Amino acid sequence: MTDNLTGKNISRRKVLQTSLVAGGALATPYFFMRSAKADSKQLNIYNWDGNLGDFYVEHWHKPFEEAFDVKLNVIKLAGSRAPLEKVQAQINAERPESDFLPLHPDQYIYAKRNDLLMEVGPDMVPEMNNLYSSFVTPHGPKLVLWCYGLAYNTELVTPAPTSWRALWDEKYAGRVCINEALKDQTLQMVNLAWKGKPLPVDKETFSYLDKLKPNLVALWTSGSQAEQLFRNGEIVMTPFWNGRVTKLRGEGLPLEFVAPQEGFMVRSSLYGVAKHAKNPELMAQWLDFILKPEQQLKLVEIFGYGSPSKLIKYTPEQAKAVVVADPDVVKLAINEDFQTILDKSGDWSDMWTAWKSS
Repeated sequence: MTDNLTGKNISRRKVLQTSLVAGGALATPYFFMRSAKADSKQLNIYNWDGNLGDFYVEHWHKPFEEAFDVKLNVIKLAGSRAPLEKVQAQINAERPESDFLPLHPDQYIYAKRNDLLMEVGPDMVPEMNNLYSSFVTPHGPKLVLWCYGLAYNTELVTPAPTSWRALWDEKYAGRVCINEALKDQTLQMVNLAWKGKPLPVDKETFSYLDKLKPNLVALWTSGSQAEQLFRNGEIVMTPFWNGRVTKLRGEGLPLEFVAPQEGFMVRSSLYGVAKHAKNPELMAQWLDFILKPEQQLKLVEIFGYGSPSKLIKYTPEQAKAVVVADPDVVKLAINEDFQTILDKSGDWSDMWTAWKSS
């Protein structure tokens, strides 16, 4: 079994039990330091866009508000990432706009480096005791096990693709798009397709992106934008997240998700509490609520994202949707070097900007 940066063979147990990011030093425990002005019945909270954000509101926000007679003030994220530079400035001023920080793996490393998170453990969120150990961190749970592969229209893309290289097929000129929202995934995807490993990102990587340009109709900057491109019939294929595909299929779109043979990505997000949060007790209560089997199962049933809870058992149909429940597919999952992704993000962004303008 290969378990290094360039290898692709990872067991299902590895995905569930190996941490996606390295642990770091514990932050100072601010959990019970609540502002005297905080309203114990209100919680400011970031939320995603598109179908995923709608799911959170309907199945995680509203039921929590009703069960505990509280109000969640939703701040919609523009794109697919929390604005950490803005968040850092707010936390330094002890005024974070959102108590909730949903962080991608590289962002979690950044947050630990810059002391942006409170300590949150099973003593404050008891349902964390029911998670696989690799999804328990000193700063809260890691949730929403999501896969990044190839989404395609089954009526317009034939034969069914098995490789990332299908995006470059000239018969799909002007009918595909790629992800600018999380461009590190796009850059690693290009490398997997043509170099057989996710890193390094270099001039050769962008030479393959040059060859893809004739096929591109858009660079999507949010999941909701990609969803709409499929609905409008403007694209037939894009690298995408499995849960978004499941939800669009539920709308009646003829879409399928495939894990390409060169490898695909499996990630989860830290669900943390901002340092100097106005209402950390209520924030922890919300985390505990969404970790309960009923709420986790809704994520599986409706969206097709995997759960880190040991209490969730998948039906065969659910196992196919969450992808990581299939041991044969999980063998294709790659290891990602999130430390490098974070440290090189500035250089990659500069290279990306230059490529777009060329």
